[in-house]
Amino acid sequence: MESDYIIEDTDIRRLIVKAVEARDMAYARYSQFKVGAALLAGRENSSDATEVVGGETDSHDRNTNEYRVFTGCNIENSSYGATICAERAAVCNAVSSGYKDFKAIAIVGGLNSTGINGITYPCGICRQVLSEFSADMYVIAARSEDDYDMRRLSEFLPASFGAGQME
Repeated sequence: MESDYIIEDTDIRRLIVKAVEARDMAYARYSQFKVGAALLAGRENSSDATEVVGGETDSHDRNTNEYRVFTGCNIENSSYGATICAERAAVCNAVSSGYKDFKAIAIVGGLNSTGINGITYPCGICRQVLSEFSADMYVIAARSEDDYDMRRLSEFLPASFGAGQME
């Protein structure tokens, strides 16, 4: 079932800017590949949306539908399996604040020496984690506010394993 949510150009640009800001916070000691993500999420019960719990926010991080932007960056670890991707860090930030209605995520990445010079797509684990909440959310893989690839998550992860298989 495809979502009827349509993302506005202003939200796309705002998510990309927030992802670039989050990238600056990345801990990429081993790969030197910094990634930032910005997730547009709302509460499943919109009557709770006026209360903001946890995470950073300002008045520009909410749109008229009471959605918030949650950011994340990659956090590497010498035990590579313990590394956290930027997308999953943003998901943890949103969920721990009570926001599980995901509409879009912007991702930017690149080597420290070159900055953001290419498109960075979510890895397989991140695609699976995101699909737990919405296979129809938008994924915006960006070089800049004007240069990005945007698709529905279901295009990146067709026939994904989900809650339906657990019932």
